Amino acid sequence: MLNILSRITGSNRAEKKDAKRIYAKTMAQSRLPEFYGDNLCEDTTDGRMEILCLHISTIMYVLRGHGDTGAKLTQAIYDVMIDDFDVALREEGLADTGVSRRIKPLAKMFFARAKQYANAFDGGDNDDSLEAIIAKHVCKNIEHSSDFTLYGKNFLENVSKQDLGDIASGNLSFPKFSK
Repeated sequence: MLNILSRITGSNRAEKKDAKRIYAKTMAQSRLPEFYGDNLCEDTTDGRMEILCLHISTIMYVLRGHGDTGAKLTQAIYDVMIDDFDVALREEGLADTGVSRRIKPLAKMFFARAKQYANAFDGGDNDDSLEAIIAKHVCKNIEHSSDFTLYGKNFLENVSKQDLGDIASGNLSFPKFSK
């Protein structure tokens, strides 16, 4: 019976399984303590969301170049991320109405940030430069925004060199963050 339900709901889709692996690895990377602390990213829900957005947006940007399969995987990653937000908010004790009210701004912020990162990766104008976005949203201290910018560029370069199979299996090549 459960196999029939999972086929109907799509919970056994390959891209969903791949998305869960990618999201878990990315979430673990985004929680590393070296991103947070004095004059770095704030160790708050918002700060952690910014670091997660940098990673997920970069992966989704690279997946754009992988046709329909990349698009399906991108959507699955987004769905897994929203499901994770839902679970986290419910664990905080929010009711259904509170969860939906909190997820909408998170999703809106994610899409705005993903668009900004994509424009920066495409070589957008100066206001959309990667360092400007990071200085505005990620880093507490302008002096360290170049460290996050270098990390973001290196991560983009690493993921861009990987084939779709490596990305889908969650074998992401995260660069070392150094300040």
